[in-house]
Amino acid sequence: MTNVFFQAREKYRPSHMKILFITEAPPAVERNRYFYFENVRKGDSLFLELMKVLFTEEVEAFETVRNIRSEKSYFLERMQEEGYFLTHATETPLPGQTVPTRMRIYRENLPELIKMMLKIAKPTTPIVLISTVVFRAIGKELKASGFQILHDYPIEYPNSGQQLNFRRKLKPLLRQFQLLPVPL
Repeated sequence: MTNVFFQAREKYRPSHMKILFITEAPPAVERNRYFYFENVRKGDSLFLELMKVLFTEEVEAFETVRNIRSEKSYFLERMQEEGYFLTHATETPLPGQTVPTRMRIYRENLPELIKMMLKIAKPTTPIVLISTVVFRAIGKELKASGFQILHDYPIEYPNSGQQLNFRRKLKPLLRQFQLLPVPL
């Protein structure tokens, strides 16, 4: 496990987990765009789009992406307070890997992912898989193992034009299971 990712993520792990989001491998460290890094200046689409879903009114009040990024630690703390946590199908960055290779790696890493999940959450904790690749690679296996995957369809990773699809699928799903926070 890359220690810098673990440290950044653990700082914001909630004491009571309301929902666990699992997504693709983290980016290469030198890209400095990790979800839990507080000072990201470009990119960071997963963070920005997830905040738009979870904290719509608060995000809208900041008006610009630059302003939202400047308050990243605030939003990470809000996630923590609400019991939201995001982790990865593997801890090892996979830059340049093809979709079939990433899927194979995610499947191979599934026993380690399950061990980690059982350390930080209950088997009944609701889970959302973010990324078509992650969903197809490990969704059925996690569900067959008794984990509470909330959806039976892929939720696209929010980049490369998929931001709107991400929000259109995730927000109603969280609303359906009453997992959206009460606005401040």
